[in-house]
Amino acid sequence: MDVRTERHQPDYVLFIAVLMLTGIGVVTVYSASMVYDIHQGLSPDHFAIRQLVAAILGLAAMGSCTFIPYHVWYQHAPRLMLAALGLLLVVMIPGIGHRSLGATRWIGTTSVHIQPSEIALTALVVYLSYLLTRKLPILRDLRRTFRPAMIMVALTIGLVFIEPDMGTALCIFLTAMVLLFAAGVPGKPLGITFGASVLFGLLGARMAEYRSSRLVAFFHPFQHPKSSGYQLIQGLTAIANGGLTGRGFASSVSATGYLPEAYTDFIFAVFTEEWGWLGDLGLLAIFAVVIWRGFHIARYARDRFGSLLAIGLTASVIVQTLINLGAVTWLLPVTGIPLPFISYGGTDLVMNLAAMGILLSVSRETELELPEEDTLADIISVDEIRATRREVPDRSRRSPGRAHVARLSNLRTSPFRKTGPSDRGASLKQADRPISLSWRASRETAATKRRDERSRKPGGPFRRHKR
Repeated sequence: MDVRTERHQPDYVLFIAVLMLTGIGVVTVYSASMVYDIHQGLSPDHFAIRQLVAAILGLAAMGSCTFIPYHVWYQHAPRLMLAALGLLLVVMIPGIGHRSLGATRWIGTTSVHIQPSEIALTALVVYLSYLLTRKLPILRDLRRTFRPAMIMVALTIGLVFIEPDMGTALCIFLTAMVLLFAAGVPGKPLGITFGASVLFGLLGARMAEYRSSRLVAFFHPFQHPKSSGYQLIQGLTAIANGGLTGRGFASSVSATGYLPEAYTDFIFAVFTEEWGWLGDLGLLAIFAVVIWRGFHIARYARDRFGSLLAIGLTASVIVQTLINLGAVTWLLPVTGIPLPFISYGGTDLVMNLAAMGILLSVSRETELELPEEDTLADIISVDEIRATRREVPDRSRRSPGRAHVARLSNLRTSPFRKTGPSDRGASLKQADRPISLSWRASRETAATKRRDERSRKPGGPFRRHKR
């Protein structure tokens, strides 16, 4: 049996932590929305039941994604990204896009609708992982790697920003930056892009009055206690009232009408008031477990695509959590980003659970020990590099820069292509080292040499640790 098909049980620590967050979210939504539902003439558990239904759908999606080999996402990444962009365009069509609170972010009726921007975030992580894996041999060629990646990121952010939804656009940008950095993209273009984006973000905040008012409320909330600073002040009051141990379940005063829509973006304030700062420590500890297991899976993933996919999905949870908690605790301006798994929101919950399912799928093919090599020979064979070089004139060989990158860009770079023994670097020692490879790729090349040396010893070329 091919080693790539050997799988084991998923990461149950991550699975249990996600289940705990989902359960806490449903219970907290019920507590935070109960009084609001009664005032609206609805059942006290109206929003809690909707959140529970979304949780059931999300858990079903997580279970399905767990047992779907994550290699499937590599094969369909471009189609998935195109579908996400299509949904972002459809939401702008009058009569199809649902408008609420001055923004058109949803597709569907007032009772059942989806938010395409949440789908676009996960789709972009999958696509960038695919692109940065496929472009590994020419990773240092910014024109062929960094530029197409940023074009897709900018297109996605632009469509989300038009809705308008600056908070989600910020999450998409920061997640993409983390993924590009982890993939080995040089720091200089990332720094320039980040600096330019900060300037564009400030300009975007000035373009709309409600964004400007949020900045004013962030710097001087107590000067506007009845307008732009009202929600932040009430959230801080709820956190202060929680104390060390909290008031108890369903005993939040802020959720009785003082804190607007307490079951959405500011649900952490309600949770703190009910369970206190000790409850906050427990909640943050569960988030820390999710993040720890996500990076653990990324570190022990058996190939580059799985590693980047795990990093991107984990980074999306980190970014959303930090932005939400920063806004509620007065560390960042209010941006309208929900707290993952906790805040009310069907599409957000389903997509986060589906993302965790993909992460669990990656965990089913990790090593027990840190791999000594990544499968560079499975990404691109040495024979292909040498054959391509033979076709290049000697004068191009003497000026390696652009010509060398052009040669590598024509190679097939699927990380899951089966290769024979001759493709696995039998003559790797005689092959020249590609000058455009990143530090990670150089490490892969050196490790592949060691693997070839071991393959000549008794015991076979591939010895795997099984659970």
